[in-house]
Amino acid sequence: MNEHDINLIRYGEQIETDVESMNDGMLELFDDLCDMALSRVYNQTPKINNRFDFNALNKNEVSMFKNMWLLCLAELMFYGMRKKPGINELKKLFYKTVYQEISNDSVRQKIMEKAKLIPDLIFDNKNFVENDIFSAPTANQDDGDPRNKGVGPELSSLIVKTSFGQSNNLGPILVEIEKVVQIEFNNAYGHCSIACSKFTF
Repeated sequence: MNEHDINLIRYGEQIETDVESMNDGMLELFDDLCDMALSRVYNQTPKINNRFDFNALNKNEVSMFKNMWLLCLAELMFYGMRKKPGINELKKLFYKTVYQEISNDSVRQKIMEKAKLIPDLIFDNKNFVENDIFSAPTANQDDGDPRNKGVGPELSSLIVKTSFGQSNNLGPILVEIEKVVQIEFNNAYGHCSIACSKFTF
């Protein structure tokens, strides 16, 4: 803790840190949870040709998935921390870090375009903004429907369609992928919202 200059405020159950450390911590946490979600995606590939196919996802698709995942989770956290001092500085640094890490120009451009949609999806969802409902079961589901409705499913769908919507390999299992990503994204939101709420910067 001394190395990272983090101080625990016991009476408020808050952890003081700086913007740079908060940025690094968010990226590391989101990335770890993204790897878990990607593993669930790969677990769906035997449904294509009865074997695991690690080549079913190409490098650019994986990059888009990871970066859309990072930005969707980040915007949800920024919304939750919107009243904290330093939030604008943190948001600016987070986006700068993410975009700098994308080596492919076409992937970066697509991510930047899709990222513009994320805040509106969050703020326009009245059930989330007014009632704090992130995800809720849908009635009368069929095989082509997502499992739930709400801002969480909308964002997870954006991640999947941006990353894999044009895939020649994943078309037959895209609905199944969307279902498992929705579950993993819901879990990630739960973990991250609790973690981020404990920090001041």
